[in-house]
Amino acid sequence: MESMEADPAMPAVETHEEKPLGKKRRRERRLTLKKTQLCRHYDKPDGCPFPDCVYAHGPDELLDGGAITVTAQRKLIRDQGMKRQAEKFVHKDDATVVDYVARTGTMVDRYYTRLYVADIMDKPNEDQFVNMHSNRLCVIGIAPGHCIFTHSLTVTSITYESSVQGSKVTGKKKKGGVWLNPDTVVCRVTCSNDQTFSFRSCIRGALIEINDNLTANPTLLTEKPFTLGYLAIVRPKPVEIAEIQASLLHQDEYMEMRNLPPKRFC
Repeated sequence: MESMEADPAMPAVETHEEKPLGKKRRRERRLTLKKTQLCRHYDKPDGCPFPDCVYAHGPDELLDGGAITVTAQRKLIRDQGMKRQAEKFVHKDDATVVDYVARTGTMVDRYYTRLYVADIMDKPNEDQFVNMHSNRLCVIGIAPGHCIFTHSLTVTSITYESSVQGSKVTGKKKKGGVWLNPDTVVCRVTCSNDQTFSFRSCIRGALIEINDNLTANPTLLTEKPFTLGYLAIVRPKPVEIAEIQASLLHQDEYMEMRNLPPKRFC
């Protein structure tokens, strides 16, 4: 057989493999975090042995990493918690019982940053909430603007996905949970008119737990959506806290968008 030789007149075709999204995201974070921490070797007699060191060699090279650093993002949710406490605090002797309860708000108002996702997957009025605690855990559930509420539908059954049901966490730090993406389906809700709705994770994170009580008592989803009727608890990465809060709707924005009264969020 004759060997086929490449025609020198023909241009060489270069193949560029697109790098995975996860690696691209990590690479961008590394570039953003460059020179935001001090190198452990820069003050040693021999200096830093790494020519391409990403750490700062002295305070003069130290840069501000902004809200992308883990420390800054943890401080973000900690400051939000302190702000909520300061806004809600009032001494019981300075107000009536009704004013005191109205000022201090619910447990969710005191300890969580309320966030919302509207029209998930471009489906009108399929809204969910993401309540972020000061410890970074996020509670996922049905938002007041969801069409189950607006059309006064009755929930008859809730079925969690098999991949979610098999998730188990171990140890004090709750490791080993299934990793969820924003579009990952957590459960499917069936109503009395046989209409089915898919509820999703809404954020990237590790699944900590699902609400098994909803399987036996599905009406909790609409009766107590912010407390006993939550769908799941998800823990995002510390470096993505600011990104999540920037991408979702905050309480005032969501209330204005759906024209909902404050009593719907109790």
